[in-house]
Amino acid sequence: MKAGSAAIDYTPLPGLPLMGNYRDEYGARGVHDPLYARALAFEDDAGARAAILSVDICMMDRVNVAFVRDCVSADCGLEPGRLLVAATHTHSAPAPMRLGSLPKCDDGAIALFLRKAAGAVSAALEDLQPAELRAGVATEGGLSFNRRLLCTDGATHMNWERPEPGFVVRALGPIDPEVRVLAVRRAGRQVAAAVNFALHPAILAGDNWLYSADFPGYLAQAMAGLAGNDFVAAFWNGCAGNVNHLDYADPLQGRGFKEAQRVGYALALKAERAARQATAVPGGPVAVSREFVELRRLPVSAERAEWCRAVLQQRKPPGEVDGLPDEYYAATGIGMYQNQHTPDRAEVMAMRIGNVGIVGLPGEVFCEYGLQIKRRSPAPHTMVVELANDAVGYLPTAEAFAQGGYEPSAGATFYTADAGSRLADSAIRQLEGLFGA
Repeated sequence: MKAGSAAIDYTPLPGLPLMGNYRDEYGARGVHDPLYARALAFEDDAGARAAILSVDICMMDRVNVAFVRDCVSADCGLEPGRLLVAATHTHSAPAPMRLGSLPKCDDGAIALFLRKAAGAVSAALEDLQPAELRAGVATEGGLSFNRRLLCTDGATHMNWERPEPGFVVRALGPIDPEVRVLAVRRAGRQVAAAVNFALHPAILAGDNWLYSADFPGYLAQAMAGLAGNDFVAAFWNGCAGNVNHLDYADPLQGRGFKEAQRVGYALALKAERAARQATAVPGGPVAVSREFVELRRLPVSAERAEWCRAVLQQRKPPGEVDGLPDEYYAATGIGMYQNQHTPDRAEVMAMRIGNVGIVGLPGEVFCEYGLQIKRRSPAPHTMVVELANDAVGYLPTAEAFAQGGYEPSAGATFYTADAGSRLADSAIRQLEGLFGA
C-alpha cells in the first residue's frame, strides 16, 4: 500500500458571505484561524488509486463537487469517480452554494477557493509513498448530545432553546460515541490521520463573523502539536444531523472560540488514543463504488406555497444564532412546490482501503443511520462521512418525521421519510460488493 497526504490553506479574503446561519449581514469580517483543505490518497500494488478530500467549509453541492473533481482530474488524472469530497460543516466559512434565501459567494470567488482546495488532492497524490496504515477506535461520550428533546408539553424541542432540565423528558435519539482513526505511518512515525466523529461544528454560529474551522481546526492543531507540525489531521464528520455540543442541563456551557478549543483538544486526545491502539491495515485493494439513489421529493401543498409567497413579501426578520426563520422556509418552499413531482438522484459512495470501509453520504444525516451502517457493514473497520459529494439537506429517520421539530420540517429536509434508509441501504449494498459479503 502507498499513501500520501497534504494540507493546503485555502482561506479567501474577508468579505465573502458566511454560510450556516441566518444573519442580519453575512460578510466575513476577518480571519480567526485558517481554513484548510486536507487530502489523503491511496494506491494499491496494482496501481489502483483513490483519494478523499476534507474541506473546512459548511457544505458543497454536486456542482461544487463536480468542479473540484474536474480540477483534480485535469491536474493529475485521477478519475472523478474515485475522489470523495467532504465538508467538515463549519458554520464560519464562505458559502459556495445557495441555500434558500441565504446568499452565496460570487462565482469567480468560488472557483478561486475551490480550485485552491482541490490542489490538496494533487499534492497528496504526488506524496504517494510506501506506508503502513493503521485503523483504530476510541470512545468519547461527553462531547456530543442528541439535540432533539421530548418535553413535558408533548412536543419536540431543540437543545439550543435551553429548556429547563425539569421540562425535558428525554432525548429523542442516540449519539455516536466512536472516534475512528485511519492513521498513516512512515518509518515508524505517524505522518497523517483521518479522524471520523459525529458532531456538528456549529459551536461558532450566527454571532461569529470571522473565518474559522471551528473545533476541527483545533483538533488538527492539537494533533500536529503532538505528532509534529507537518502532521496532516483531516476531520471526516460522521452522521451528525441530530447531534451537537450543547448540554441543555449545563447552564454554564456556552459557545465561542474557547468552547471550540475545548472540544477540539478533547477530541484530539481521544483520536491519539485510537491511533495508539490501532491495528495494522493489511495490504489489499483500493476500490471504489458509487450508486445514484432515486429520492422522492417532499410534497408541498398549494396552500403552503401561497403562505411562502406571502412571507416573502414581508419585511426581512432579524438574524438567528440557531435555526432558521420563516423567510428561509418560504424561499425553499417555493422551489420545492415547483419541483415536487420530479424525483432526484443522490450519490452514495463506498470505498475499500485494505480492510477499511469508507462510506460517503450526501447530506446532514441522523446519527441512527451511521450507527446502522457500521453495525451492518462487512468491513472490519467502517467510517461513515456525511456531507460527502453533495448537500441535499437533512436526512432524518422516519420516526423523526412523526415527532416533528426542526430537521424534518419542509425546507430543512427535501425528501420523503424513506430517503435516509434508501441511502443507508445503498451504502450497505456497496460495502457488501466491495468486501465480497
